[in-house]
Amino acid sequence: MLRLTKIQLGLGSLAIGIFILLLSATITSASTATSAVALQQCPSVEDEIVDLEMLGAALRGSNAVGLLEKIKLKSSIDDLLKRMAAYHDGRRDHSLEQLEEQYNVLLMRIASHIQHKDQALHQQLCNAWLLIWMDLENSGRFREKFSG
Repeated sequence: MLRLTKIQLGLGSLAIGIFILLLSATITSASTATSAVALQQCPSVEDEIVDLEMLGAALRGSNAVGLLEKIKLKSSIDDLLKRMAAYHDGRRDHSLEQLEEQYNVLLMRIASHIQHKDQALHQQLCNAWLLIWMDLENSGRFREKFSG
């Protein structure tokens, strides 16, 4: 029968632990390299939309939306901004949840117009959806961007 001392068992466990650490470092290193290659292959977007003003400018420049619909969308955006301003000024005709729902419906309407006709703009809109809402819902950021 094989009898191992506590020291021999400890050294064996230590060797196994070191082997696992080395193996895991090699896997992590390969995984990091793979991620870097994947990120380099991602298409880059030259002009990223980060706020409502940029979205408006992109829509004005896009052929995906007709002139009449652009006018309707501008009116809807202006109405939402008025309701958001009233909310931030303490006139709570609409709850923040209702305003967010109106915002989402408006952006879905915009997305439905551009998703097949201007895929780059559609992707930019999807990327900016939350960023734009964060500007609208935060009182300080809203005033900074939309007052004046």
